[in-house]
Amino acid sequence: MKSLNKSYNRFGLKLIILFALIFIIGCAPVYRANIDYTASEGILWPGQPEKPRIKYLWSLYSLAPQMSFADFLAGGGDPSDPKTSLALLTPNSVYFENDRLYIADTGAMRVTVVNTKTMDILQVGVDGKGELEYPVGAIADKAGNIYVADSDLRKVLVYDRDGKFIKNFSTINFQRPTGLAYDREREVIYVVDTLDHKVYGIGSDGNVKLSFGKRGDGSVEFNYPSHISVGANGRLCVSDSLNFRIQCLDREGRLIFKFGSAGDSYDKFAIPKGVAEDSEGNIYVVDSLQDMVKIFNRDGRLLLFFGEKGSSLGMFWLPTGIFIDKDDKIYVADAYNHRVQVFQFLGGK
Repeated sequence: MKSLNKSYNRFGLKLIILFALIFIIGCAPVYRANIDYTASEGILWPGQPEKPRIKYLWSLYSLAPQMSFADFLAGGGDPSDPKTSLALLTPNSVYFENDRLYIADTGAMRVTVVNTKTMDILQVGVDGKGELEYPVGAIADKAGNIYVADSDLRKVLVYDRDGKFIKNFSTINFQRPTGLAYDREREVIYVVDTLDHKVYGIGSDGNVKLSFGKRGDGSVEFNYPSHISVGANGRLCVSDSLNFRIQCLDREGRLIFKFGSAGDSYDKFAIPKGVAEDSEGNIYVVDSLQDMVKIFNRDGRLLLFFGEKGSSLGMFWLPTGIFIDKDDKIYVADAYNHRVQVFQFLGGK
C-alpha cells in the first residue's frame, strides 16, 4: 500500500510540474513598448497669451509591463543584466523612419527599435558578432539597414532591418564615432568623429565619399563635435560642442554660416549636443547642461526654447539627441530621465 501511495505521489508531482510548464510556456510574454500619453493636451510653449508653437505629445520609457514571476521564469529577462532591461536606461540618440523609432541606449548597451504602430520591439547588438558596448548613435537607410556608432568599439556597425549583424565600416580608423545622420537623396551616412574633430561622409558600401574638419576654432574646424543633422535641402548642421556653437555647411562640407558662443543666456550654449531642422528650416539645438531645447531661425537667431531641469513631463535631465521627422514631430533623448519625449512643432506662421 505504501508503495502504491508513493507511485501516486510521484505521478501527482509530475502532473503538477507538467501543468506548471504548460502554464509558463503558454504565458511566455510578448513584450511591447508602452507609450505614456499623460498630459498630452496640456503642455505648450510658449504659454498663454502667446500663440503656441510647440506641444508635448508623449513619452516612452518602459519596454514592457511590470514583469511577473511567471514572466521571469519564461525568459523575461535578468534584472541584473542591462541588456535585458525592460526599460530605457540611458537613451543617447533617437531616429525615426517608416513607423520605426531607433534608440541608441548607452546604459543598456543596445539599440532598441520600436514599431510605433504595433509597439513591437527589436533589440539590436545584444550578443554575437555585432555585440555593442557603448552605442551613442543609430540611424537607418532606405532599406531599413541600421547603422550604429559605438564609441568604445570605435566602429560604425551595420545590421539588417531584422537586427542581424552585416559588417562594420572597416576602412576608417575611427577614434570616437558619435553622431550619425543620413542623407536620403545621396544615400550618404555622415559620421562625427569626436576625438578626430572630423566629419566623414560614407556610402552604404563603406567607402569614404568626403571628409572635412580638423581641430581648431576657425571655419570648418571643430573642438570635440558631437552631433550632426541633414536638413530637407541637404544642409548639414554640426554641434561644435566645445567651441560652443553650431556650424552649418553644404553637402560638400563648405561653411554656410555659424552661430553661438559660450554662456548661460538663452541665445548662448553651455554644451550643445543634438541638432535637427524642422520643415521651415528652423534649427533645434539640445543644450544638455541647460536641460532645454533651443530653436533658432535659418539665420541663427533665437526664436524660442522649451524645457527645464526636472523629471516632470516636458522637463529634461541632461538631454542629448534630437530628431525631427517629416511631420515635424520632435523626438528628444532625455538621457538621465531614462526616456524619450516627443513633441509637435505647430508651425511658426
